[in-house]
Amino acid sequence: MIHNTAVLSFAGSVFRAVAIGLLGLFLVTSIPPAAVHTGTRGVQAARQAGEDSAGAWRRVQGEDYVQAIERIRRTIPRDGEYLIVNGAPEWHGGPYWVRFDLAPRRARYLGLLSELAGRDGLERLPAGPTGPHWVVVAYPDRQPPLLIEREVFLRQLRQLEPTRGPG
Repeated sequence: MIHNTAVLSFAGSVFRAVAIGLLGLFLVTSIPPAAVHTGTRGVQAARQAGEDSAGAWRRVQGEDYVQAIERIRRTIPRDGEYLIVNGAPEWHGGPYWVRFDLAPRRARYLGLLSELAGRDGLERLPAGPTGPHWVVVAYPDRQPPLLIEREVFLRQLRQLEPTRGPG
């Protein structure tokens, strides 16, 4: 162990100098990019000042998506019901956003479109004329949802039904 106060004092001042040097290096390398980022965000905020919620929704989701949602809203009444299908090859959150945007209309989730083709998938669909008249197919990444009549959707699914071999 070192008991010499001069050595301990020197070591302490070296460590302080290194720590202050590292802090200075961090500040020199991080402040310019942070300032550029802050300035960019400030310019964006100034450009969007006064934008209403509808304008922000169009900017974020895209014009095609918003037009599709508005068309579906005009077709399905506020107290109506629809079936919603995930149109992506694997699960994603598109149906959540579409369901949110179509609220207060009631949605019945059917699952992935790829899983509905075939006998097991067709059995998930409500039968008879009492079920929802419309099917909404939701896609990822701001792709506009599709609105299809249930009977048309069923016909298209039956065409996709995999062929079964004998036995």
